[in-house]
Amino acid sequence: MTTPDFQDSFRIVIVGRPNVGKSTLFNRLIGRRRALVHDEPGVTRDRIEEKTQWWVQGKAFPVTLVDTGGLGGDKFSDEISHQVQVALKRAQLVLFLFDSQTGLLPLDEELLRELKRSGVTQRIPLIGVVNKVDANSHEDRISDFYSLGLDQVLTLSAEHGRGIDDLQLAIAEASGDFFKNIPKENLDDRDGETDEPEKPRPPRTPRVAIVGRPNVGKSTLINALLQEDRMITSPIAGTTIDFIDSLVTLNDKPFLFMDTAGIRRKNKTEQGVEVLSVVQTKKALEQSDIALLVLDGEEGISEQDEKIGGLIEEVGCSVVLVVNKWDTQRRNVKFTKELAAERIRGKMAYLKYAPMLFISAKQGRGLEDLGSLLEEVLKQRQVKVSTREFTEWVREAVTVNNPMNAKFYMCHQSGRNPPTFVCHVSDPEKIHFSLKRNLINGIRERWGYMGSPVRLLFIEGKGKPGRVLPSKALPRK
Repeated sequence: MTTPDFQDSFRIVIVGRPNVGKSTLFNRLIGRRRALVHDEPGVTRDRIEEKTQWWVQGKAFPVTLVDTGGLGGDKFSDEISHQVQVALKRAQLVLFLFDSQTGLLPLDEELLRELKRSGVTQRIPLIGVVNKVDANSHEDRISDFYSLGLDQVLTLSAEHGRGIDDLQLAIAEASGDFFKNIPKENLDDRDGETDEPEKPRPPRTPRVAIVGRPNVGKSTLINALLQEDRMITSPIAGTTIDFIDSLVTLNDKPFLFMDTAGIRRKNKTEQGVEVLSVVQTKKALEQSDIALLVLDGEEGISEQDEKIGGLIEEVGCSVVLVVNKWDTQRRNVKFTKELAAERIRGKMAYLKYAPMLFISAKQGRGLEDLGSLLEEVLKQRQVKVSTREFTEWVREAVTVNNPMNAKFYMCHQSGRNPPTFVCHVSDPEKIHFSLKRNLINGIRERWGYMGSPVRLLFIEGKGKPGRVLPSKALPRK
């Protein structure tokens, strides 16, 4: 596949049917709200172009993003189609956007076929992007997109910024010589106005949501971390309503902590502002990298704790279990941390991958290891496994426990937020639950992912089980 001639930036065109999130992704990639975003389909009609610069692997990568109108819609369909065709003539890469919440629709397949018939996919790279992957409930719809025969399929949430770094890296790799020829030091100013290289973009500050049922000490924990009375605390449940951001430095590294409202049982949730507070808490989780699930060390685990833990797992952010008020157990010498941890794991087995911390927020005890723990969880969450390594590992692993003799072809990692893996197999129906469980356990044993949920999808595929595809043909994500 050849790359068109380029001048000063790599040209990327975003296409797809109406209301799949093209403008939201466009705004996310340029780093500001340029394109109008609305739930009503057909808001974007003209193509919008913006130049920006990404920092990828120590290189300043200049790109031009082109946002286009939704193809196949009812409004201005001919005019939008013409604008898209004009944009594609100058494109160097196409992002074809899908919507995980609606799943793969016939219109998606029709538009992709038209794109292939036009010869665009033979001329330039095309990356499939499944947007709005905000919760585990959407993942059962993702498998259809891997059956389209695309070289690369990535999953992300443009609204919450998840998967954007992986997309930028995939685009840089797909650009071929353009990215390879960029010097490592930074790009020189092409207009000759300055000889100073542009400084690298600072890394995104990790976001940590503090969640739990009411009155377990979430705001007290924030105050302990800040060493000041930043949050109002009270024995009255429901004191905190909205989520509030606080920048905290741990081990000389910044973290953005979000104190959230306590989530009560539905039958105890009043109408109005408290309902809104629950919505805001869920929104905070969707925006976070890590959740601190605060448990009451005095009262023990409740059914509501288990439901909140399930919500965290569903959203897909990493999690640390924080047992607060542990100072109330100091006289109960027989009730050790090990015994408490065993009971918690027994009731919340689905979060067995989550590390556990015992603290007293009121006394400021047990927090000295929090910074290093958060750093390690974030580090393991970002581990990227190569397609070749993962394929070879899976094929060896399934020789031990594969009761229905499913054939495994290419296997690869499709995302890191949360860590998501895809295996192309002869028949997904032949994947016994015990095989999936053993594979996930094996992934954790080999690559870690402490504190993060691991998603493992099985897609029907074709191939020869004994052969690993050449690295050139393997999707990078």
